[in-house]
Amino acid sequence: MSASMNSGLRSNGKGKQKISILIDFIAFLVILFVLNKTLIVPLVGTSNYSSSYELIRYIWLSSPLILIFIILRVLGASSLFALFLTVGVILVLNYINGTKIALTGEPLSFNDISSGVNLSVSAKYVSFASILRIIAVLVLGAVVFMLGRKLITTKIHYRILVLLLIITAPFVLSPYFGEVFGNNSAITEKFNILFKKYDVAYYAWDWPKNEAAHGLPMHLVQTSVRKTVPHATRLQRELFLKNNDVDPLVTQQPQTVIYILCESCWYDNNHFKEYFQPLVNSGYKTFRATSPVYGGGTANAEFEMLTGLPSNSGVLSGIIYQEYADLIKDNASSLPNALNHEGYLTIAAHDYIGKFWRRDVMYKKFGFDKFITLDDMGQLPKAYSDQRKTGTWPPDDFLLYRSVLNEVINNPGKKMFFHLITMSSHGPYPHDNDLGEGIYKSRVQENVNRLVEFTDKLSQLEPNAIILVYGDHKPALNRYFYENKVFPSNLFVRTGKEENDFLFGKNVTPVDYGDVPAFIKGGDDKIVQKFISDANGKPFFCVSSIFDRYFINSGMFSFNYNVQHGCLSPQPYDYHTMINVTPPWVYSLSLFE
Repeated sequence: MSASMNSGLRSNGKGKQKISILIDFIAFLVILFVLNKTLIVPLVGTSNYSSSYELIRYIWLSSPLILIFIILRVLGASSLFALFLTVGVILVLNYINGTKIALTGEPLSFNDISSGVNLSVSAKYVSFASILRIIAVLVLGAVVFMLGRKLITTKIHYRILVLLLIITAPFVLSPYFGEVFGNNSAITEKFNILFKKYDVAYYAWDWPKNEAAHGLPMHLVQTSVRKTVPHATRLQRELFLKNNDVDPLVTQQPQTVIYILCESCWYDNNHFKEYFQPLVNSGYKTFRATSPVYGGGTANAEFEMLTGLPSNSGVLSGIIYQEYADLIKDNASSLPNALNHEGYLTIAAHDYIGKFWRRDVMYKKFGFDKFITLDDMGQLPKAYSDQRKTGTWPPDDFLLYRSVLNEVINNPGKKMFFHLITMSSHGPYPHDNDLGEGIYKSRVQENVNRLVEFTDKLSQLEPNAIILVYGDHKPALNRYFYENKVFPSNLFVRTGKEENDFLFGKNVTPVDYGDVPAFIKGGDDKIVQKFISDANGKPFFCVSSIFDRYFINSGMFSFNYNVQHGCLSPQPYDYHTMINVTPPWVYSLSLFE
């Protein structure tokens, strides 16, 4: 072969290498462009390209699809064919996601893809024209594949692709860092700071909002961070069905039992105590409990109370209602289901949206006979609306309690269990040169006043009712707690002027932030005092288990197991030991099998 021919081949080879690199770069831009029009559409009035900040955030949100492209390239696919496949994935996901949202109002989740649940909906919309389009795409894919074979990827080019894969992967997998490295690890803390800075943090409480704000690719990654469902052996099933009851202390079940989740209700001896004094004056006795959450995550607090299962032991993950609603079985082992079998009418009521935290789904599986939401509660009387200082947000708990009193009146002589979630003291708490203290005080006053008013009216209808009230978590008054030394400064790795500027540091657990007040009214005084002594300071799942032992005797396995295996441990107890006392198979048989 002549020197001129060799030179021509080398020149031709270098040209193809340059074309391949150029196509990779163009492919990157094309992927960003297509995502901007489909799966990561900017919110109204915003742009994914308006600033360096927005561009960095957009690339992070796009990283799952960028990673798919890079992986295809590293595995040997040409630039053209890898781009074709990646864009194909984007378009298919966009179609399925759009179909699901149109039919259900919920975006696609990782569980839909991994299990096939809900994907069958899209299949119903496949027509003959759709089949022809699929065939055309396959033909086009074959053409692109053949054209791509002419492109060359050099060793240097390949190494660049591997380097890009190594750089991109951590951003795609960043939602997993808490599971892999631990929530208190240095790398998790650093990425948590970046999550907040670039607004990539998971909105676990609202999947439609999360998908709209972060795009479907990152939403799918975030919804995949979920512990797998535990399983049980045959012997464990036999033990669960046998359910050895603890020594029953209940001679007669109460006619009416009411659990009241007091939204963001908190005080200690130095802060806000006087605003809860009306409860004590009206006959409530007080003690303390330990919430698994801080500032939010209410669903996990009520999960513990209704199931007797720890929410943060590591067996399950995330906001359990949101993450596991589709997997939890009908007639799951829960207090309302157990009380149904005891002849109780079981009612949940919440003066807010029923679909929030997917309560509408979970409460059916927990066996509530009825779920009353804000839409069912009617209008607030003018006498109450005129005296409100906070406008229409949050909703006034008068509506909640009016609906409960109506149920009591309409079901005379019926044994009843209520699970109520209040709203009057819900955040946020805007600062007025007072770190949010003023608005929190006024909302707590309204919450407590409505509860006292309800208690007085209920006593005329059901004088022997037993009421258990618990603050679901501390309010998100980060700066107030920091400035007033409720929290020591070493709990935070970052502070600032706004609530969102604060970030808890290493090794911070519910032992540090979970202390909340609880109240009880009704029942024999000696038994109430014994209950308070045993339940004081305990996690919610223990509080409910001990309450069941002294006042209800529902027969729930988890309650009995907790009482027999640690919930009655004297103070001081080890929190981390206690939340791990319930083995995975109890979760499995209570919720899934």
